[in-house]
Amino acid sequence: MNPVRKMKIIVAMDVDAGIGKNGNLPWALKKDMKFFADTTKHVMDSTKRNAIVMGRKCWESIPEKRKPLPGRLNVVLSRSQPEKIEDNLIFVNDFDKMMNLLSSEPYKSQIETIWNIGGAEIYQMALDKELVNEMYVTHIYKKYDTDVSLSTIDFSKYERLKLQDDENTSNVVEENGVRFEFCRWKV
Repeated sequence: MNPVRKMKIIVAMDVDAGIGKNGNLPWALKKDMKFFADTTKHVMDSTKRNAIVMGRKCWESIPEKRKPLPGRLNVVLSRSQPEKIEDNLIFVNDFDKMMNLLSSEPYKSQIETIWNIGGAEIYQMALDKELVNEMYVTHIYKKYDTDVSLSTIDFSKYERLKLQDDENTSNVVEENGVRFEFCRWKV
């Protein structure tokens, strides 16, 4: 049995750790979406790609014309969908089975980074199983109307790392009057 790989979380949250409303993001921040796409697609080894793992609700929130998200292996954890494996899309019904699959060949040598893109239940499973080594968090400095949160994450337990090599670069940006910051945390 192969050792189970670690993963990175990528999430955007408001000041109260809210992450969603009615199955969607409660904000429309193009710079955050670009950060998400650029970060989850980036590989050091051009012969590899990344995997993005998500729950069924997260999958359903993606517009049909964008499915599967390009340039990454999309892995959907769902108890209600039949299991299937295709080139860019995998449906699996169990978290441990998913992690064992991604930790075994051929995925072990083809996948550089496993990105957990949510939702809340999938984030929490990974944290509870201690499979997360880093979190990339967009901290949005505004309160939104949300019905899903990640309030269980205590950032005081984690070490904040530089997002980029250039220490003088501010990661705080503003878009449509909303200030937010891209942060990286060592778990």
